[in-house]
Amino acid sequence: MLNEETAPIARDADLAALAQHLATNAPPLMDPAFRLALRAELVGPPSVEAAYYFAPLATPVGDLLVVYQGTRLRLITGGNEVYLLDEAQREFGVLPERTAALPPRLARRILAAIGGKRQNVADEELAQLTPFQRSVLAVTRRIPRGEVRSYAWIAREVGTPGAVRAVGTALAHNPLPLLIPCHRVIKSDGALGRYSGGGTLSKDRILHYEGVDLEGLQSLAREGLRFQGSRTTKIYCLPTCYSGKHMQDRNRVYFHSPAEAADKGYRPCKLCRPTT
Repeated sequence: MLNEETAPIARDADLAALAQHLATNAPPLMDPAFRLALRAELVGPPSVEAAYYFAPLATPVGDLLVVYQGTRLRLITGGNEVYLLDEAQREFGVLPERTAALPPRLARRILAAIGGKRQNVADEELAQLTPFQRSVLAVTRRIPRGEVRSYAWIAREVGTPGAVRAVGTALAHNPLPLLIPCHRVIKSDGALGRYSGGGTLSKDRILHYEGVDLEGLQSLAREGLRFQGSRTTKIYCLPTCYSGKHMQDRNRVYFHSPAEAADKGYRPCKLCRPTT
């Protein structure tokens, strides 16, 4: 039985539990603004660190809207404000408040990533994702600027070679495109596939900015040529691999498959680890 001293504590705990339930599980028809106002009425406004905000950011590859929480990036999109608010409500159960500008430290992280400098991504910034989704994004982060990999390559690298479709779904849920360069993942046939950035961002625009020869890549793909080798080193690799960028054309040879390359005495590149 509750006494007079413990009753308020229990009541506050019950209200906090109800507020959390409303924030994450209320029916879709409940107005989001009413839901958040009710939560604030029950347990008070969120702390400054816990509050979500969003701000615009102009970049060389398109205008962005960025959701952040304290010192963490939570969502990056090239879409419009309605899309961003809908995504934030679905992923985090909040409607972020607009601010005039992104904190400089966070803006520098995004601009540095666009410039080719790999950025660390905190576990907390991907907390809403499943372990499989996080493993896919961890592999994607390792793809160098100016290079592309296939969905099948990602699936093999995470240890699930048959899960190509699941890899595509995981990349579609990437909350931090550009920091996690899912634009560098394309289909095995050379088609670009979907992109989580959306809006003013597009795969072809970003890849062109990074120096990828998409036209040449897709021309090879149409002929079924997925790998290139060097007659001098007897190594074969993916067409955009760094190891082949300075290869002389007279020494370049193309293959349809790893088996074809192996039959002709070529061994796989240790940098790009080519696969089907």
